[in-house]
Amino acid sequence: MTIDERLSRVPAFTQFYGTDELYGHAKRVAEANPGFCSLTYVGQSKNGEKIPMVTVGNGPTSILLFASPHPNEPIGAMMAYFLLDELSASPEMREGRTWNIIPCIDPDGTRRNEGWFKGPYTLKNYARDFYRPRGDDQAEWTFPVEYKTFKFDKPIPETKALMKAIDITRPAVMYSLHNSGFGGAYYYISRPLESAYADFHRLPTERGLSLSLGEPEAPYCKELYPAVYATNFASDAYDYFEKFGTGDPAKYMFGGGSSRDYAETVSKPFTLIAEVPYFKTAKIADTSPVGKKHGTVVLDGIERARALLTFAKKVVDDTLALLTEEPVLRDASASFIGQMLNRMDGEKAWAMSKEIMEQEATVAQEAHALYITPFYQGIIISMYRRALKAQLAKEYNPIIEEAYKTLDAKIDAMMDEIGKALDYGTVAIRDLVQIQYGALLAVLNGLGL
Repeated sequence: MTIDERLSRVPAFTQFYGTDELYGHAKRVAEANPGFCSLTYVGQSKNGEKIPMVTVGNGPTSILLFASPHPNEPIGAMMAYFLLDELSASPEMREGRTWNIIPCIDPDGTRRNEGWFKGPYTLKNYARDFYRPRGDDQAEWTFPVEYKTFKFDKPIPETKALMKAIDITRPAVMYSLHNSGFGGAYYYISRPLESAYADFHRLPTERGLSLSLGEPEAPYCKELYPAVYATNFASDAYDYFEKFGTGDPAKYMFGGGSSRDYAETVSKPFTLIAEVPYFKTAKIADTSPVGKKHGTVVLDGIERARALLTFAKKVVDDTLALLTEEPVLRDASASFIGQMLNRMDGEKAWAMSKEIMEQEATVAQEAHALYITPFYQGIIISMYRRALKAQLAKEYNPIIEEAYKTLDAKIDAMMDEIGKALDYGTVAIRDLVQIQYGALLAVLNGLGL
């Protein structure tokens, strides 16, 4: 079958599945196909929930996929759900390959996001039930690593489970199933693979989703091709902070190494990440000039972000000692707010560098600086709103009530402003799964596996 023929088999999902549905399906598939499927548990979560991995086939090429490395990113979990069925029904997909699929690596965090999984899929609703663990609680970013003055050696239980999976499977291809929230499609790969680039571009555009041609996620991302970047190491972030920060670069780091950092020490796999969003805007692909310098646009965005984060930090400072409910949400939000403020001087120095100040800014870059970045900051701040609401549900406190009302109005107004400015739309879940699945097939074809 061609890539497109395989993509046509993806069902029309109408909602995202939660942990129970993902784990239950994995167990059913394994039990129904004992001849070529097996289920093992690679570890457990912080709350003691067992984390399953389904192995399908026994060919020489090992492929490892793991979903929900960030628990607010369930698109890959839907791809894993479909892929288990597809591998069971398609013996040719198993030939020469051993597939290892973890349907959800962070069950605890995923459960905290399930409030928005069923929709409606709007900016406001997404923000209200959003959860992302703080840096040292992320399965993807707490692998042991040591680089210059930076050292991290406290992997969380979910990361230990993933380390075990990598050790057992020694993958030739590893797919960390992330996704973005707002904007366009973009990819990370561990080394250039030119034969896959045409599919990387056509898969989203044929489904009405623009490529993300604004700013990369981080200034140190190395572009291999438009909307295709080299997968980062922790050392890349360190080197950036060493150049643009002040003092010890380690103070700007959060968490530890990534799955790629660790996998490089085990089997050096080809790694893939396909970032696709729930919410789309055509502006993120508009490379026409806006009549401003790139650095000026970035600086404008930084000052807006500083004002927003300073506002949020005051709310946190005024109420943190009063919050006893939902400490996970409280601490994650407060931690991220502090980290983002801490990194702003380095971002400002980068924006003021000669190279950036001499470039002409595009519509995509301006949209990213003024609206996409604030969207991500807003959903992080919204976790603190959830903690305030939980505290009010337990006991009335006028200080907490005022803080909640203030933050609630601010975030809702932000989401209204962003949605209007970017004229956003939603992407069908089937389309998102097809893009992630198609990217994997393009990589396997390109590698000849």
